[in-house]
Amino acid sequence: MDVPAKAGGDRRVSGIEVRDLYKKPGGTAAETVLRGASFCVEAGTCAGLRGATGSGKTTLLRLVAGLDRPDRGEIRLEGRVVDDGRTFVPPSERRVGFVFQSLGLWPHLTVDAHLEYVLASTSWSDETRARRKSEAVRAFDLTEFAARRPAELSGGEKRLLALARALVGEARVVLLDEPFTGLDGSLKDRVTEALAGWLERHGLTALLVSHDATDLARLCRQTVELREGRVVGQNLPAHGGSGASACTEDRS
Repeated sequence: MDVPAKAGGDRRVSGIEVRDLYKKPGGTAAETVLRGASFCVEAGTCAGLRGATGSGKTTLLRLVAGLDRPDRGEIRLEGRVVDDGRTFVPPSERRVGFVFQSLGLWPHLTVDAHLEYVLASTSWSDETRARRKSEAVRAFDLTEFAARRPAELSGGEKRLLALARALVGEARVVLLDEPFTGLDGSLKDRVTEALAGWLERHGLTALLVSHDATDLARLCRQTVELREGRVVGQNLPAHGGSGASACTEDRS
């Protein structure tokens, strides 16, 4: 269940690929947020997304998740077209986990219920769901908080829960919008370590928005820089092995 999708033979598959994305707020005549943004993240790697406030980072994450539609362009996840103006795959079928800036936790649900709600929508057996929940609770140090609701958690504990909720299910792609905001010192190290460990163990593709260069250096193999809705820089990871990199191939 935790093996990234692959194309035939030795050809590698992009985890996230966006091409020529345009987006205006609400589809209005307002100033365009994204202006032909294009980039690629190799499957099983974490990429950092940088840019000033208003450069289009959160808008881009929402488009990849399917929460909003681009005005133009194409989005592929693990080689599959999920939005190109003709094809549209709804968010529930994209296998994407999302950690929002606001966290978006459900105030009426306990920590345990948050995870069970996500797991209930998976195709796994009851045994696999129980094992996955146990793994997430241990990985994100939530054992002693299982019966608590968000209002009873500290800021760091809420962020651990938000990460666990995004990762516990069948997501193969994870979108992280400033997941470490407000965390300092040992607590930030703890959250970062838990996230890095999970991504590596399960071979997930991640796109991480952060203004902290240290966060990006610790977690990401590549970075993408947005400026005024355009990608103005992208450094791709060094590629070893005999297969061609999906992020350097020309598929046009």
